[in-house]
Amino acid sequence: MYFPYVFGRSSELLAIRSSSKSYLSSGVVTPIIEPIVAKPAALIKSIKEMGERAQRAIIITNPLQGELKGGAVAAWAGPVDAALAAHPTIMPGFLCRPGVTSAMISTFLTKYANREVALLYLNSGLPDTVFQSIASVPNVSYHIALQGKVPSSQLALIPHSKRVYIYDHFNKQPRNADYAGEEHFTDKHISFAEHGAGFGDYTITGSEVQLGGGPPAAVAVHITYRSGADGNLWVQHFVSDDTDMGVGTTGEKFLQAIAKFAAEYHGRSAEFGANAALSDYLQNHNNSHFPGLPKNKERQIQHHIARVHDYLMTGH
Repeated sequence: MYFPYVFGRSSELLAIRSSSKSYLSSGVVTPIIEPIVAKPAALIKSIKEMGERAQRAIIITNPLQGELKGGAVAAWAGPVDAALAAHPTIMPGFLCRPGVTSAMISTFLTKYANREVALLYLNSGLPDTVFQSIASVPNVSYHIALQGKVPSSQLALIPHSKRVYIYDHFNKQPRNADYAGEEHFTDKHISFAEHGAGFGDYTITGSEVQLGGGPPAAVAVHITYRSGADGNLWVQHFVSDDTDMGVGTTGEKFLQAIAKFAAEYHGRSAEFGANAALSDYLQNHNNSHFPGLPKNKERQIQHHIARVHDYLMTGH
C-alpha cells in the first residue's frame, strides 16, 4: 500500500484529483493531504471527487502550517467536517506533533468513533503508555510514522498490519539550477511489507512547506523512473538551459527542460512508464506549448503516483 503525502496547495490537489480518475480505485494508493490553505473549497472538491468514487484518502484535521499556521478556524473546519461526514471512505487523520496531548488524541478518537481514522506521528513525545492504549483502538486503521521520528520501541507496540512509514526521499535544492542528473529515490516499494502495511513519501515536492515565490531563474522537471538495472525508484532532473534571471521567459525555459525529457523518454519508456502526465508533457514538447508552472508541478506529482501505482500493480 502506497501513501503519497501532499500538502493542500492547488497543484497538489489537482494532482490527487487527476490520480483519482485512474490510480486510486485499485486500493493500492491512499493519498494523505495536509491542508495548508485557509479557503477549503478546493480541498472539499477533492474530498467529494474521491468520496463519490468510494476511494480512500486521509485528511489531516488538525493542520498547523502555511495559511493555517494558527490552527483550523471554524470557517475552515465546519465545511471540511461536513465533507468528511458525507464521504465515509475518506479518513480523518490526526497529526501527533510536539504539544499534542493524550487528551487531544482522545477527543479526536471520540469525535470519529464510528468510522475509520488514522494517527500520524512526528516527534510527538508521547509516552509508551499512550501508544499501548491507542494501539488497540479498533477504528484506527493506520498508525503512520513520519520521517522516522518515532522510537522503534513504540512502533513495536503497533500491529504490523497498521504500521506505515513515510520518508522524504527527495533531495531538495535551494535553486532549480542546482538540480542535475539522476538520483536514487527509494527501494521501499520493494521492501515495505517487511516493516508494515505500507510506505509513503512526499512525492517530488519534499516535506518542507514553501509558500509563494516569484518567476524562477531556471525551470526544473523531476521525473521518477524505475531502474531496469536494480528495480529501485530513481528521479531524473531535467533543467532548462537558461538558468539566470532575466534570460529567456519562463515558458521558453519550460520547453527547454521538456525537450531534454522527450529526448530521453523515447529510448527508456519502459523505465518511465506511460500515463496521462507524461503524454501531456510530450504533447507540450511537440506543440511548443507552455501550460504554466502549476500544471508542471501537478504533472510531476501525478506521474510519481502513477509510476509507484503501476509497479505495485504489475511489478514493472
